[in-house]
Amino acid sequence: MLKQLKLRKDLAIKKTQLESLRQQQADFKKREAELETALEEAKAEDDINLVNEGIETLEKEVKEANADEKAATIENEIADIEKELSELDERSEESKKENPKKERGEKGMNKLQVRELLKTGAYYERAEVKEFYDKFKNLRAVTGGELTIPEIVVNRIMDILGDYSTLYPLVDKIRVNGTTRILIDTDTTAATWVEMSAPIPTGDVGTVTDISFDGYKIGKVTFVDNSMLQDSIINLDDYVTKKIARAISLGLDLAILKGTGVTNKQPDGIIPKLAANHKVTANTGKLIDIVKPISLIDTGADSIGEIVAVMKRATYYNKFLGYTINVNSSGQVVGKLPNLTQPDLLGLRVVFNNNMDADTVLFGDFSKYTLVERESVTIDTSEHVKFVEDQMAFRGKGRFDGKPTKTDAFVLVTVVDPVG
Repeated sequence: MLKQLKLRKDLAIKKTQLESLRQQQADFKKREAELETALEEAKAEDDINLVNEGIETLEKEVKEANADEKAATIENEIADIEKELSELDERSEESKKENPKKERGEKGMNKLQVRELLKTGAYYERAEVKEFYDKFKNLRAVTGGELTIPEIVVNRIMDILGDYSTLYPLVDKIRVNGTTRILIDTDTTAATWVEMSAPIPTGDVGTVTDISFDGYKIGKVTFVDNSMLQDSIINLDDYVTKKIARAISLGLDLAILKGTGVTNKQPDGIIPKLAANHKVTANTGKLIDIVKPISLIDTGADSIGEIVAVMKRATYYNKFLGYTINVNSSGQVVGKLPNLTQPDLLGLRVVFNNNMDADTVLFGDFSKYTLVERESVTIDTSEHVKFVEDQMAFRGKGRFDGKPTKTDAFVLVTVVDPVG
């Protein structure tokens, strides 16, 4: 593919050069015809001499340009390039016929398509799914082998992550290969009005930040009863994918909040990256004091996404539940009752996460945290084998990295009870 792109670029350049030479040849012929007419019409000796000078000048230019020979050379080069391109295109077509799955784009199957396949049961009939679980059943902890999970199963695992993780669904996610970098322009100034034909001023163009992402490994050893290996693909797939997804999601949630970065080979967490003025203390005596720090996030200087409040369940029940229930002197409820299935705090969505410290709330726009997912998730074996219990050990491994791309989009509030 890259060679074809290069050849097509070379072909375009050669054709441009040939067109320029042909235009030069046409100009020479036009001048030759004009000089021929002028010579026929010239009567006076001075006019004849002037035309003869023009003829000599033209002959010199034609000789120096050597357009005819150059054009012939370029025409031969174009013919060679077109021949090579034709041969490469033929090979490419043959390759597509030999690999019809690739031509149909099945490698690019996304999570939504996998869901549809699961609904119809077609997922379990896929050749790559059957092949993977056949190999999985023969994978033994004593072999030290490693099995790459096919993309369709990876997408199923990634889809299930949201069932066990509360933060994974909120953050921005990118699927990449190798080390990657993201360039972010921090300029948030307004556009400038100018005249229709006037240039647009660059002004304060901000600072372009280069954020690099690595690929740290996260893994979990778990066990499968050998009897399950003899069951249908449906049961085994449900068990394996959920086991891996749950283990990875719990690790990701902790890393998103409190990851220590390159020091411990894990993503950068939000809380360790917060500036000192984005870590505040508030008194539970007034709810307004607890939500006031949101002004550090939503300053009005730039657009902001959905702000959510992340906390432990116990923190919500102990510190905030009372604000959602208002009763009169007779004990009758006069305010709204809390919706414990979809809790909120003054209209802000509350997300529970047990990795938060007690009595702390993290307000933030979690789309300002980028989680990079590597393409491959693998299963390998472990020496920790429960042979006596008739179980097979396996370890699901994934590679991720993450960073808050805008730390000012978060604020940590520690809630304390009023004194006295």
